[in-house]
Amino acid sequence: MAISAAALAVALFAAGCSAQDNASSEAPADASAGPTQSAPSTVSLSVTSEELRGADPCKLIDENVLAEFGKVKYDKGISYGQCDIVLDGPDDESVSVFVDLQAGPSEGAAGDPAPTPVLRDGVTVYESEGIGELSGDKNCTRDVVVRERIATVAIGVFGDEAGSRACRIADTAAGDVIRLLRSGDLPSARHAPDSLANQDACELVKKSEAARVPDIDPGERHAEFTGQSCTWGGKSIDEPHLYVLFQHLDDALEGRPLTVGGRPAAVNYRPADENSNLLGPSLPSCAVDVEYGKAGPTAKGRTEVVSVGVTGDSSRQKLCSLAQKLAPKALARLPEP
Repeated sequence: MAISAAALAVALFAAGCSAQDNASSEAPADASAGPTQSAPSTVSLSVTSEELRGADPCKLIDENVLAEFGKVKYDKGISYGQCDIVLDGPDDESVSVFVDLQAGPSEGAAGDPAPTPVLRDGVTVYESEGIGELSGDKNCTRDVVVRERIATVAIGVFGDEAGSRACRIADTAAGDVIRLLRSGDLPSARHAPDSLANQDACELVKKSEAARVPDIDPGERHAEFTGQSCTWGGKSIDEPHLYVLFQHLDDALEGRPLTVGGRPAAVNYRPADENSNLLGPSLPSCAVDVEYGKAGPTAKGRTEVVSVGVTGDSSRQKLCSLAQKLAPKALARLPEP
């Protein structure tokens, strides 16, 4: 299947919240990446950033804990480090719970108040809530800090039509994550040695190669906490940028077929959109999606896909030509699966 605009927006958002260019696993991220307020944890968690990166996000919240809010359905998400949970409640109302492993607190929409840091069982949690602009549904976010500005478990609850459940669900989920973190016994995702889960998307493109993309600063690089996406240049779909994105998908690739490094691939062009999937305006973009190998075990049955894309004001021909030139270079830097 084609890499969706929504998936790309998630990746860009995660990159904006994560450790910055060349930051080590235990080094603080750029000070501009998060809120200026602080509420330092009063307990010392033994969990390291590396342990969190290797954890299974779908096992950080116990199903029995969420069962009081409805029938629980876990989804593998689209990328390692993420988990989607659906709670089917009364009157056919479904609420979505998203778990994301990231560096710092989640970034809200422009103009929204900064998340509020509070202490829960001695652990810092950044809290925020809001109302969907178009849906009117309540949403609530609880970001549990493992290492301040370095490692965070983000919990977002969306789709609360009644407006009375989102924050109760988020608080309950955060409490269970804190319980697990304090135990120091995180459930491992048991990634296969040759999985993209063990690779860093930022290592696949050289600065000189990123410089080929018009209207971007190739030295401005944004890394996702788990290494599953990286962008050069802007951080949103309405800014020129280059991106590399790892995903695991269960559908065949869509788009114009081609072969990259002996692997099946497809070219996908998206024109400019004034209201892209409710995400706001987007610039034209072209990506080359390449099948890498079989996913597993947390995403068993799916195919790992590497997407190399270019976004900007250039013509379709130029965007797709750049993506097709950069994709083989990126794939060549990955080990054979």
